[in-house]
Amino acid sequence: MRKKLLPIPTFKTIPEEADFWDTHDSTDYAWEEVKNIKFSKNLKSIYTSNVLPIRLDEKIKKAIEKVAKKKGIKSSDAASILIQERLMQLKVV
Repeated sequence: MRKKLLPIPTFKTIPEEADFWDTHDSTDYAWEEVKNIKFSKNLKSIYTSNVLPIRLDEKIKKAIEKVAKKKGIKSSDAASILIQERLMQLKVV
């Protein structure tokens, strides 16, 4: 027996939609068939002003993921919080 698929909700903003899909399984939702898709070139991120790409070794990455899971938040949010806390300890923010 096939499971009943849910309708995809409407979203007011891209961040709202991104947060939704971070916590929901897309296979639970009914998707409409899409034809003739065109892709834009040079797409710009909505997060460009506050993004700082960093490289982490596997041990640190796993530790951040562990903290995030314990707090029920995304790994990127956990990393941001941990950095903010440390900077406050150093009294630079």
